[in-house]
Amino acid sequence: MSARKPTPDNILDAVLGAAAIDATDDATEIEVFQPAPPTPKARPVRRKAQTLPPAGISEVAPPVPIIVKPVEWEYREVIFRDYRGWRVRFIDGREPRDWKNGPTLLDYLEQAGKEGWELVSMSDPHHNQKEAYLKRAK
Repeated sequence: MSARKPTPDNILDAVLGAAAIDATDDATEIEVFQPAPPTPKARPVRRKAQTLPPAGISEVAPPVPIIVKPVEWEYREVIFRDYRGWRVRFIDGREPRDWKNGPTLLDYLEQAGKEGWELVSMSDPHHNQKEAYLKRAK
């Protein structure tokens, strides 16, 4: 057999006088630590709250069901045209009189907001036209 190149483990053996390790020796088995499985934490028991009737009343009346009626909405479509600012051109398909001197977009939306209208969406389908959709509760 050829001599091994001096490595840190060979040098340590030579310095400390330890016996050389033969490669043919059976390796000793080392036990691997296995942690115990975690134990589930006990949950506290929840108790239902007790409702006491007001003084002088022996029983509490069952709760009255509340029926919520859905809100009905009315809608409005407004089309603005670019003429010396964005002017109201059509309201629900009808053209207002003298629309060229009518309110601008911001003025109209402010006035509609005071009347209870809410702006839902606004689109720009053409370069000189904007569509606004408003709603309010009936």
